[in-house]
Amino acid sequence: MRCLVTGATGFIGGAVLRDLQAAGHEVVAYVREGSDSRSLQDIERFVGDLGDPNRLAIAAANCDAMVHAAGIADPSAAPDALGWAHIAGTENTINAARKAGCRRLIHISCADVTLYDGPRSFWNEDAAPPQPYGELAQTKLRAEELVRVSGRRGFRTSVLRPSLVWGPGDTTRLPGWESEADRGGIRILGGGKKLLSTTYIGNLAHAVRCALETKITTGNVYYVVDAELSVSRDFFTELSAALEWNPPRSGGPYRWAWIAARTGLSSLHPTQVIRRGLTSAFEMNRAKRDLGYEPIVTREQGLAALAAWYRETRVGR
Repeated sequence: MRCLVTGATGFIGGAVLRDLQAAGHEVVAYVREGSDSRSLQDIERFVGDLGDPNRLAIAAANCDAMVHAAGIADPSAAPDALGWAHIAGTENTINAARKAGCRRLIHISCADVTLYDGPRSFWNEDAAPPQPYGELAQTKLRAEELVRVSGRRGFRTSVLRPSLVWGPGDTTRLPGWESEADRGGIRILGGGKKLLSTTYIGNLAHAVRCALETKITTGNVYYVVDAELSVSRDFFTELSAALEWNPPRSGGPYRWAWIAARTGLSSLHPTQVIRRGLTSAFEMNRAKRDLGYEPIVTREQGLAALAAWYRETRVGR
């Protein structure tokens, strides 16, 4: 299968691209001008942005499928930037895929589309708050809706919702966690006793391959998460130990942290406070049933791979 991947120089897009290539698929990378694409020297590349559907369609020519992994992960980004990247960018991607004759589109979203100031306890894809919190969540949800309704005979669409993606190559959350650890430890809110779903990057890449190969009805949304479910304190303790960081420290009660973040008295964004301080546990029964998805990497294996990559990237620094 020939597949175009947007966001190919990012953490998620890059991992998906390499996994597809390793599985024997022919891959094409869509990269922004000025982005660091040195790791893609052996891969066909097209330079462009999500604001140019014609350029996207040219890149997707002769492709069987597109994986849309481009987006903004920073919840503090400007609302206009989030809207352009997630809503307009996804609409352009859909139109380009259709114009190019792609038969399948896999859209990588995130569990934050259901983020709100409350627990998400073993939610499936049908559970949702009245209004998700923040521009990032709201624009990501709008993008999902565009993908879901665009599917039709001959053009299958699927939406994947990973939760707290982590692993080797992480340029999204890991730098912030490292900085926090250097300042005394990653902050744990409310005692770190709430459940936390995570998605190892290798498991997400595996889910993409499963979605590309399924023949299930188009337009579905799927949570794809790790097999292990733990409380946030345990996850961040294990992560810090694997990377030889300072152990996590208390960040106080959740409600205090929430108020401090909302009033600008904390370096944490309110979105980060919700992620760390409230339960986020998601069912993946639909992904198992429809896609045949099963996590292939355990947390122990993932932590070992992350630690090896982390040490290697710091050699000579």
